Amino acid sequence: MIFEGDLFSIADELGVGIYVANSKGVTVWVNKVFEEISLIHKEEVIGKTLKELVDSGYFSNSATLSVIKNNKPVTVSFNAKTGKKLLSQGKPLFDEHGNLKYVVNTIYDISSIEPENIEPENQKEEKLLEKLPDTNIIAQDSKMLNVINLALKAAKIDLPVLICGETGVGKEMIAKLIHYASDRSKFPFVPLNCAAIPESLLESELFGYEPGSFTGASNKGKKGIFELAQKGIVFLDEIGDMALLSQAKLLRFLEEKQFIKLGGFKPTKVDIRVIAATNKNLKELILKERFRKDLYYRLSAIHIYIPPLRERKQDIRILTKYFLDNLNSKYNTKKVILSEVLNLLETLQLEGNVRELKHIVERLYFNSRYDVITLNDYYENTDKVQIVNDFGTLKNIIDSYEKNILQKLYKDYPSSRKIARILHISQSSAFKKLKKYNII
Repeated sequence: MIFEGDLFSIADELGVGIYVANSKGVTVWVNKVFEEISLIHKEEVIGKTLKELVDSGYFSNSATLSVIKNNKPVTVSFNAKTGKKLLSQGKPLFDEHGNLKYVVNTIYDISSIEPENIEPENQKEEKLLEKLPDTNIIAQDSKMLNVINLALKAAKIDLPVLICGETGVGKEMIAKLIHYASDRSKFPFVPLNCAAIPESLLESELFGYEPGSFTGASNKGKKGIFELAQKGIVFLDEIGDMALLSQAKLLRFLEEKQFIKLGGFKPTKVDIRVIAATNKNLKELILKERFRKDLYYRLSAIHIYIPPLRERKQDIRILTKYFLDNLNSKYNTKKVILSEVLNLLETLQLEGNVRELKHIVERLYFNSRYDVITLNDYYENTDKVQIVNDFGTLKNIIDSYEKNILQKLYKDYPSSRKIARILHISQSSAFKKLKKYNII
């Protein structure tokens, strides 16, 4: 039989931090690993609520507070007062009556420490190696929580990773999470957008060149990103836009872990990990002979797909609150957003995903006249000229908008009762409207 003291001893030996709070948000226990990775002693937090700790600046965010509010698992990244960047996966623990009893957080250290022994040779290299901006991860939907869990597992396995998903879903954020949580975190994370570099220059960006190797080349030569990222991670974004010739050279490098600089003869060996990302369907590109099949399988040893925001609606509310809280903090305001606005945001297609949602929240914040953001603020910030051009009369505008909202709601909630509850109207009204627009 395992006794309580034994359980605490076992938890102290786990490879992740453990942070336990009760249903009121009061810290009741942390393990030794949490103390080690956060540089915060248990005496500083035990007995204090997470709200106190956030308000006093001990932590910049708290998974526990979100779990208590929604009774659902959540993952957030946050900064500790010690300067450590941490990732918290909070999960509710219920008693036999279904009441919340504890919130158990697993804590990971995702602090990125820049190497001290790398001295860039020119300004361009210095920009590549400068400290990365913070990666803020906020997720509550089970689909995104699964993505984060997969990324944390991938961080411990030193294989190439292929991250797929639409524009704006957070592919680079997940790549940085893998870097921060891996054994390579003390070494560079060097990103390169393959679509932004002309084909004629891509090879020199990847592999570098020797002095005077071509007209216009620097007489000092240049290191490519593979050499700059020694022992770290290279992030190749928009890999689907890489030309076939460059693909062939990348494949050879992945197989041999060495390359020859432009104008050079001697192979250069490096120890790096490659993470690639794309918003394109690489299998379709393979059928069209625009992407190499062998390169695809080499890059996708670990495959991570990030679903679009419209397919993980639970994240829309928590992200909206996060963006609004940041604006309130930055400009010392206390604006809030009404639930009907959140309901509306959940019906949008958000083809720009998280990036588009952030821009919408920013527009609502700056254009709202009062401290409460309402549906009027959303409608008034719509392009009125475009609406009139598209639909004509006021009645047509209203009908078209109402039909669009109902169609989107019915797709996710095929019930007049649920739609009535969301829109705060009677069920009979919701049913009549659905019939009016031939949705049911």
